[in-house]
Amino acid sequence: MVYDAEDLRCRRLVDWVGRQDRDGRVVTFPYQNGELVRVAPELAGLEFPGQVYTLDLESRVVRGGAAMAPGLLRRLPRWAWARVPARIPWIARLIFGIIRR
Repeated sequence: MVYDAEDLRCRRLVDWVGRQDRDGRVVTFPYQNGELVRVAPELAGLEFPGQVYTLDLESRVVRGGAAMAPGLLRRLPRWAWARVPARIPWIARLIFGIIRR
């Protein structure tokens, strides 16, 4: 999970994910870190201010916004029930809107 460390809403989302991720399944990385492009070249050129993206380490697919909800929720066992409804875009936006507050 790559995020804008200078954006309060992004930090809130990352903090929330960190509290839910008791098994360490989600790695968070601020885009301001100079090592980002070396670790994840797929993220080069993306607009990061105020944004959060996920990178699936197996498929190397990058997702942002509501599109990252199902994959992210799948890695949080307590929220596994929400991954199916999160495949519906407006529900995913609702879930992330609530979390980012």
